[in-house]
Amino acid sequence: MAKNIKNVTMLDVANEAQVSRALVSLAYRNAYGVNADTRDKIFAAGKKLGYHPNRVAAQLAGKSPNTIGIYLQDLRNDWFAEVYEGIREVLEPAGKHLVLTVGAIDGSRDAEALDSLFESRVDLVIVAGLMMPEKQFLKYAKQLPVVSVARIVPGVDNVYSDNQLGAATAVDHLVELGHRNIAFVANPITEGYGDRREGYLTRMRHHGLEPTVIEATYSRSATEKIVGELLDSANAPSAIFAHNDQAALGALDAAVVRGLRPGSDISIIGYDNNSLSRTPLASLTTIDSHGKELGRLAAKAALSRLENPNQPAVKNLIDPTLVIRKSTGRPA
Repeated sequence: MAKNIKNVTMLDVANEAQVSRALVSLAYRNAYGVNADTRDKIFAAGKKLGYHPNRVAAQLAGKSPNTIGIYLQDLRNDWFAEVYEGIREVLEPAGKHLVLTVGAIDGSRDAEALDSLFESRVDLVIVAGLMMPEKQFLKYAKQLPVVSVARIVPGVDNVYSDNQLGAATAVDHLVELGHRNIAFVANPITEGYGDRREGYLTRMRHHGLEPTVIEATYSRSATEKIVGELLDSANAPSAIFAHNDQAALGALDAAVVRGLRPGSDISIIGYDNNSLSRTPLASLTTIDSHGKELGRLAAKAALSRLENPNQPAVKNLIDPTLVIRKSTGRPA
């Protein structure tokens, strides 16, 4: 488990496996001189104790960094697939081997997914959508270089889109169309993912408007139900800004079921510009966070980190852009 990362040492593994510390070091470096049975016994002891070898130290000992682990939160949201595509475009031509693991939309598999990458003995991890608390995240980052995509984490390389700017752009678009009752369908409150909510609240107040925040989930079907209750209320909004495209599609579902025409009877805007938002049926106005470009930048940051392990942590920021389609229009 993650809580044991900094407590379990190579000597502990050696004692558990009843071998020398030097042999443990050779095994985890995949060096010559350790037979298969002994290596398996050492790895089994390490797994039992929750030991994760320090890959930076292994590199300094002469191991050539060649394997990169990738954590994606949820492949049902194809924004993460676009991030992966950007990563792959850069790293595969560079001759890097990619190891992929997938979490869960509620963050419940974060530790398990990262542990699996550590056990695969990767040299660096790129994470997109990791939801675990920052303190726990940093325990992993002390043992292995990490590039964080779409979430700012101090002390590691970060690649992200300006979510507060994106949220402000969404609100401005709706206000310019004439909307005043604008609801925000928010993601669950977790560390590192509050900028879109904050951007919405700040921009609504800037325009002298009363914010309405509706707590939702990352699930399209669950969001449909929550938004449906909002649309059935006495103070139904004329426009909805959703924290991502999955939620916005759930809002579209709720509107259509009630006979509302998106872009005419109600305006709905999402965030991310995933492939479903681009379909003619959805034609969803959205904020493009440029997932594929974030993936490319993350891959370049990873290569730079592997070449220069001691360089200061970097922050790569890109600006999101508004993509106007048919789901937004002037209020009825």
